[in-house]
Amino acid sequence: MLNNKNSIESILQQLGERLREARLARNESQELFAQRLGLTRQSYSKMERGSAQTLIGKWLEASSILGRLDGWQEVLAPKEDLFAKLKRKTSKRQRAGGRRKKKT
Repeated sequence: MLNNKNSIESILQQLGERLREARLARNESQELFAQRLGLTRQSYSKMERGSAQTLIGKWLEASSILGRLDGWQEVLAPKEDLFAKLKRKTSKRQRAGGRRKKKT
């Protein structure tokens, strides 16, 4: 198993490669895409190489431009306890209390 630093570097490199592939699929130059992100071409180039110095906001902006922002909703989302989910699904639903009629 990779140590934590190598694992992070590997993930960043994979993200950079995916970003490059998505940019090329749109037939955009690094210069143009960098301008859209408010970065220099050099900074954007580092982003595609998986630089750990790239701000998360720039990754989100790039994802938004590429129409892939939805996937970020799962990042750091709370882990779901499957047993608790099953218990909620199988337990009887409690009825909401209604108004009681007053006795006259």
